[in-house]
Amino acid sequence: MEMFVLVAGAVAAYVLGLGFPRVVAGWSGRRRGIESVPRSSWAVAARVDAVVLDRWGTVTTGRLVVTTVDPLDPDHLRNLRWFAGALEHEAEGPLARAVARLSPRGRVTDFGVVPGSGVRGSVDRHPVRVGRPSWVGMADRTDRGTVLGVELDGRPLGYLVVGDEPREDAGASVTRLTSAGMTPVLVSDDGSRETEELAETCGIERWHPEIAPEKRERLVAELQEQGRVVAFVSSRPEDAEAQAAADLAVGGSSGVRLTDLDLRRVAELISLARGVVLARRWAGPVALVPAVVGAVAAILGAGSVLLAAGCALLCVVTAAVAAAIPVARSGNLSRA
Repeated sequence: MEMFVLVAGAVAAYVLGLGFPRVVAGWSGRRRGIESVPRSSWAVAARVDAVVLDRWGTVTTGRLVVTTVDPLDPDHLRNLRWFAGALEHEAEGPLARAVARLSPRGRVTDFGVVPGSGVRGSVDRHPVRVGRPSWVGMADRTDRGTVLGVELDGRPLGYLVVGDEPREDAGASVTRLTSAGMTPVLVSDDGSRETEELAETCGIERWHPEIAPEKRERLVAELQEQGRVVAFVSSRPEDAEAQAAADLAVGGSSGVRLTDLDLRRVAELISLARGVVLARRWAGPVALVPAVVGAVAAILGAGSVLLAAGCALLCVVTAAVAAAIPVARSGNLSRA
């Protein structure tokens, strides 16, 4: 009877040691913005050593903002913000929404979109055009982001530059990844100059500008041919094939789901996964120690059903504690 109780406790503890780390990681992950991780993805995430990042929402906020308001005449700053913002309230798209935040709505008439050039209309009966600088008779500029020229009453009024904001903690998140043995790779549909500047701002050494979806899938394959375990982080539908080719998909319609694609959450996901693997590696064996003690006592004639039950219970408690500690400490892990 004693041995039966001990064996039952040992089996229960071993099973608990294998499954409980995922449960603890799930609880901890939800507090960190990690909404859902498929069961099989924990082991894969623990082995990831290359993280391909679409720029939108990972190292940037994913929201376009006006980064520069530059009137040709400093006295016209207020007019530049008012007329451009009021006109763009009538347009659609993230670029228009960014400019529209410069001012409240105004009385806009005769609004129209000129494909490939910009938008035009009358704001409080003043003709306004916002779009490519050359379209409104202004010189082109090489600022990082999208440069817009603004014309009022047939005369150039000034420039607006729209771009996406780098996350304040992007550099720290990149450092955390690299110190844990991972290589971040930035992919972007922007030009070389903009992509390089963003990569330098975040501390990313490998970056690929103007890279189309089919090239992203090829990039994943090249990394895998080098023996890398690749995670692809993106929420854009056009990256679905590249994510399917990667070992771990983060942020797509399937795979790991996060509250947002902040790179900090990606680093925490991988740390948690390494904690899960470490916990599963030694929680089960450690939990068997009380069972061994109970078995030795029974063989020596010092055992009892009560002692066996106590050892069995201690097996389960040991398994739970041994499974939880590595996951709880996962923020400090480098490699499992």
